[in-house]
Amino acid sequence: MNRLFAAILLALSALPLPALPFPAQAQDKAPPAKVPALGEELTPFGAVRAGNRTRAIPPWAGGLTAMPDDAVPGRALPDPYDEDGRWFTVEPADLERYKIRLSGGLQELLQKHPTFAIPVFPSRRSAAAPQRVYDESVENAKRAKLGENGLALNGARVGVPFPIPANGVQAMWNHILRWRGESVSRTGATVLSEATGAMTQTLYREDWLSSYAAGQDGRPLLYRRTTLTPKEEAGTTLILQGTLNPIQAGFGAWFRAGESGKVVRANDFVYDRPDPATGGIRTADMLDMFSGPLDRFDFTLVSRREMYVPYNANRMNVAGLAPVDFLWSSHPNPQFLRYELHRVWVVEAKLKPNFRHALPERTYYLDEDSWQIVMADHYDAKGNLVRYAEAHGVAYPQLPGFAPAMEITYDLDGGRYVVSGIDNELRPPVFDRPMKPDDFTPEALVKKRRR
Repeated sequence: MNRLFAAILLALSALPLPALPFPAQAQDKAPPAKVPALGEELTPFGAVRAGNRTRAIPPWAGGLTAMPDDAVPGRALPDPYDEDGRWFTVEPADLERYKIRLSGGLQELLQKHPTFAIPVFPSRRSAAAPQRVYDESVENAKRAKLGENGLALNGARVGVPFPIPANGVQAMWNHILRWRGESVSRTGATVLSEATGAMTQTLYREDWLSSYAAGQDGRPLLYRRTTLTPKEEAGTTLILQGTLNPIQAGFGAWFRAGESGKVVRANDFVYDRPDPATGGIRTADMLDMFSGPLDRFDFTLVSRREMYVPYNANRMNVAGLAPVDFLWSSHPNPQFLRYELHRVWVVEAKLKPNFRHALPERTYYLDEDSWQIVMADHYDAKGNLVRYAEAHGVAYPQLPGFAPAMEITYDLDGGRYVVSGIDNELRPPVFDRPMKPDDFTPEALVKKRRR
């Protein structure tokens, strides 16, 4: 698609809806508008099933659920859209033309880096989930409720808790409990790129287990991160235990330094605690784009907007691609990036009075088809945009599901950035591998140390 056609689509999609062709009196007597229904006008996850008026966003047709014929076990899936041609590229000189479709972070990257660009490809609504997850999501719309001043979640199970969210807290719960299988195990590199061009690489094993996704009682989200390399840090482990009700069962965290270190509580790994695995670029609650308690912020559901977002990142997740092949000093090589026009829910977060946080204002952009946070702007106390995060997701038809292949977070002040989840030269994530909640306890770390 050439730039002129892209500009026409952009202008058309921004036009107001036409006025109704009948007078006010007739409007008063007209039947009430039909409320969109889940599974009909809306998908079971609450996304608009139809495409947009310009057809740049296609209708949702169930997502990607069939494995490609040329898939190789133990290697990253081939790009299902490798024949897509690039529509157009947003370069720094095009910022004003496309500003309405860009997050604050993307605007900042275009302003700061003449070499940065946003390649825009045809939109592919590849997000999918099993039918049982859809069924439970529809039921959750009737039974899920917030309690304890909005901090606790009651009545939801398996699927999206609030497919038709009424507020920002409900939308954030949708992200926290979004579908990505009952368990995930992956080994990936985290690469910290300095403005000088220096790169530091650390290899981690990450495991997630969700009793919520399995329809069971217990902690809804268990997480374990273990350092594999460098050798001197091998065995260092962080364990996190999430909760649906932080009032009754608080957040749990434990840490062990090395294979033989003492297991200690790490309840300070929360909120704005710098994450050492990212060189301090991310805070603890930026793990997984957002995680942890919801109690320090007021979350406002602003709107559902059409925006250019990272999506179907198979170009960057191709098997055998080494970090040095696609990571530049200040940002990834744009030739390996893919952005698409999608509808996203916009949620603004502002720190509550009498609380503190290094990043007191945030804007989150949640993909309507998966509830994955795909972009997040983070502001300091002076209102400066200082951190910008993206989740570059891919479809996993074997699940089926949609999840980040990599997460990228930019330190906009320091000129650094960090990329996590790089597994191009490793085995891809394994979903639904048998795990036990006992594997995510401090006792498990002690037992493993004694072996």
